[in-house]
Amino acid sequence: MKVKKIIMSLTVSRMIAGAALLFVVPLSAVFFIIYIWCIISDIADGPLARKFKVTSNLGALLDSAADFFVAMVILYILIPLLDFAPWMLAMVVIVLGIRFVAFSIGFYKYRTFTMLHTYANKGAGVILAIFPLVFGALGLTLAFSIAAIAALLSALEELFITVRSKELDRNITSFLHSYVSRQ
Repeated sequence: MKVKKIIMSLTVSRMIAGAALLFVVPLSAVFFIIYIWCIISDIADGPLARKFKVTSNLGALLDSAADFFVAMVILYILIPLLDFAPWMLAMVVIVLGIRFVAFSIGFYKYRTFTMLHTYANKGAGVILAIFPLVFGALGLTLAFSIAAIAALLSALEELFITVRSKELDRNITSFLHSYVSRQ
C-alpha cells in the first residue's frame, strides 16, 4: 500500500507542478525544470504502478486528468506567448472539440470520465510533451504541424473507440483492438 501511495504522489505532483507553471516566467530555466518534472512523473507513474501491481481505475483516471490539466496549462501559457497562425488555433479548437465530444459520449454511456490509454494517445502525449522543448529547433510551424496531426489522430481514435465500445476499457491499446473485439 505504501508503494501505491508513492506512485499516486507522482501523479498528484504532476498536477501541482502543472499549476506551478502558471506562476513562473514562461520558457525560463525554472519553467523548464518544472515542466521536465511533469514529463518525468508522467513517464514514471504508469510503468511503476504496473511493475508493483498497484494499478487502479482511480490511478488511471488521475493520470489522465493530470495529463489533460498540464496540457491545458501549457496551451494557456503558450498560445498568447507564441505567434500561432489562425489555422493553428483552429486546429487546437478542433482537437479539443473532438475530445469534448468523445468525453461527453463516454460520460453519457458509462457515467464516468473515459480518457483512454491507447498507443495513439500515448504517442500524441509524447509529441505534445516535447513540443515546448523542440519548437525552437524545428520552427513553430513544423513542430506544431507534427503535434497537431498526432493530437488529431489520437482524438479521432478515442472518439471512434468510445462510440463503438460497449464496455469501458481505459487501457484499450488501439481502435484495431476495439474493432476486432466487436467482430
